[in-house]
Amino acid sequence: MRKEEIAFVSSQVLSTIPERLQDVPERLVRLEEFRAVLSALHQRRSAVVDGAWGSSAALAVAALAGQAPRTLLVVLAHPRDLDSWSGDLASFAGFDPALFPAWDDFRHDAEESVDAIAGQRLRLLKQLESSRPPRLVLTTLQALMQPVPDRAQLAAARRCLRIGSPPFSLQEGKGKGGIEDLASWLVDHGYRHTEAVEFPGEFSRRGGILDVFSPDAEAPYRLEFFGDEIESIRQFSPQTQRSLGQLDEAEITGLPAHGAKANRSGHAPGRGHLCDYLPEDAWIALIEVEELREQGKHYLERVAEVTGLFSVEGVLEHLLRFPSVTISALPSPSVEVTCHLRVESVERFSGEVGRVRDELDAVAAHDVVLIACHNEGECKRLSEVLAAGQLAQSHRLR
Repeated sequence: MRKEEIAFVSSQVLSTIPERLQDVPERLVRLEEFRAVLSALHQRRSAVVDGAWGSSAALAVAALAGQAPRTLLVVLAHPRDLDSWSGDLASFAGFDPALFPAWDDFRHDAEESVDAIAGQRLRLLKQLESSRPPRLVLTTLQALMQPVPDRAQLAAARRCLRIGSPPFSLQEGKGKGGIEDLASWLVDHGYRHTEAVEFPGEFSRRGGILDVFSPDAEAPYRLEFFGDEIESIRQFSPQTQRSLGQLDEAEITGLPAHGAKANRSGHAPGRGHLCDYLPEDAWIALIEVEELREQGKHYLERVAEVTGLFSVEGVLEHLLRFPSVTISALPSPSVEVTCHLRVESVERFSGEVGRVRDELDAVAAHDVVLIACHNEGECKRLSEVLAAGQLAQSHRLR
């Protein structure tokens, strides 16, 4: 959980007190207003959830993710919030969200190097195209303003390698289609030839063995050739060289150009968007829409070159092709279906824990109250401080 303790207050939701944070989203789904939000999304309409102070915004997102047909894309304003949101979502949903990060310096990082950010972005595109896309994807508006390879470009940059076959057929004009032609293809598609593979975007060759670290792979592949055909494929740890398992086939991806720069194959860079890869039945959660707009404008103001980037409105246009819910702390006037959460942070009370006990008794005379804490020690301390209150004595405080 984040810094603030959050008190979740609603007798309608909590007929029984949950034992774990992962039990809370299920209770939230029972709330009539929240069910109306879900109904609107299932009908491909938009909705609003307000009153979502602090970590309760992540609670609302976890409840949505549990009901979404497939992928729920969550968009934040600040890259610095990714870690805290990731932790909150894991606490409520029971699993880690997939992350789609942004480059700090898009022009330099995307064009001049293959780094962890490039690999993470490409891996997510690959996951979204699979039959089991991630349930939760967490990103920022800045990341969505930075383009991805379009589908056609990415498909053309992929190569499936299979045991018992050469990497290329003779029809592809690659000579014998063996290890020499594969090494040449890798160079043409932006890979670096090194003595030993350590990082994504590198390959090395020793006789009939070729190691290659595709940027969208979790670990590099070792290909052993017999003549022009691949005899074996296995993944291995670049740190220890230990095998991670044998494979019948492996897919490698060439490094698509970004921005205004073409790679050595001469292919012009594509300007695809992450939304092009989302399942058709995906949902979108926009966290603090006005802040999203503001931070997007600030990002465009501080980058040296905006060529190739999407505008703030362009990103929102892509996102709003899907059913969406805006989540905010303050009330949000809207004609859309709205759910008002009854959530407060301790900081919005007096801030003094002893006085919070009396304030909770006053505002939650008929409600069940949950307080989320950082750790067991804090739970124990608060339990002792609040034990004399009416809520605790009436067994409506957890």
